Amino acid sequence: MSATIRLVLCLFLFSWSGFAQDGSPKVNLKDRWLISQEGKFVKAPSPSTNSIFFWIDARKEKGSVLWLKGRHAFSIFINSKLAVRAKGEVKLSVDSLANIYSNQLFVGLYSSFGMHHLKTELQQSGQPPAVQEPILRKGNYFLDFTILASLLLIVGFTLLLRTNPTLTFDYLDVNKLFSFQDRDESTLALRIASSVNLLIYFFCSLFLALILLVSFHLMGDQVLIASKFAIRSTAHGFQQWFILSVIIFGLLIIKLVWLMVLNKLFGFRDIVRIQFFNFVRVILIAMTVLTLITVFYFVANVRDQNYFFQLFTILSIIFCGGAVVMYFKLMARMPYHFFHLFSYLCASEIMPLVVLIKVFFY
Repeated sequence: MSATIRLVLCLFLFSWSGFAQDGSPKVNLKDRWLISQEGKFVKAPSPSTNSIFFWIDARKEKGSVLWLKGRHAFSIFINSKLAVRAKGEVKLSVDSLANIYSNQLFVGLYSSFGMHHLKTELQQSGQPPAVQEPILRKGNYFLDFTILASLLLIVGFTLLLRTNPTLTFDYLDVNKLFSFQDRDESTLALRIASSVNLLIYFFCSLFLALILLVSFHLMGDQVLIASKFAIRSTAHGFQQWFILSVIIFGLLIIKLVWLMVLNKLFGFRDIVRIQFFNFVRVILIAMTVLTLITVFYFVANVRDQNYFFQLFTILSIIFCGGAVVMYFKLMARMPYHFFHLFSYLCASEIMPLVVLIKVFFY
């Protein structure tokens, strides 16, 4: 009997995958998520668990379609029985599930990658489309915040350019990024803890934080950290922007201190200034590239969440390229063995980058 049920479900899976119309209203089931705790089912406080459950009353949801989507593999249980294993998008008829099981459907989802990548919605049919005005108004505050924050960044960059043009252009010089003999760096560039450089570090933090907030907002809940920086109003957007900027600035200072410690351990001299300056330069160039891509998305009216998720992939690739360039800079400057330099690079660049990618993607 179980094999027959699975076969019927698979048939419904393929038959319903292209049936529902995009214009039908959808109900997010995330508020119904439950977790098993001490033998009881309680409301899920966060999507950090590997298993979640929720109820569907087929009599109230007659004619609806259960819509599930995940980036990673996940299993679907109906009334404690394994129904299907899937990856990507799955659509199941609630009426058909009720005919196979019962009107009270207890749906369970399991994924070894956690629940943060999963979307659960009921796509209703036979009802008038939802009113679009509130949805449009809901997005206005984020557009206002983005425009105002971008104007502030432009003003800040203009001030940096007017007060310290040489140092500012040094940070944006792509040729120096790939130059293995940085003999022509300015005196201010080598004073990595000067007040001017600290201002540039904070400007980089603001720049990076704004790009991340835009990505978090437009790619939904595809990464867990996006839910921590949701924006509910224009004022709240500036609050979240400031918090994320301070976190990024703090991480930059921690990296600077970490480089100083490693230079002492590995016996290097005058490498911290060159390496950290190169790292900040990579951040500024990466943010410029991502800004151009985001503007292109806006002009082309791109709304697919996956496109904004790919911004993290592009950012990771640029940072990895910066680490490779830094290795060749070390090779050109330091008379040490290959494994000694590679060990230093792993501790100073590769391992911190792996940790950040793990945090953002999972």
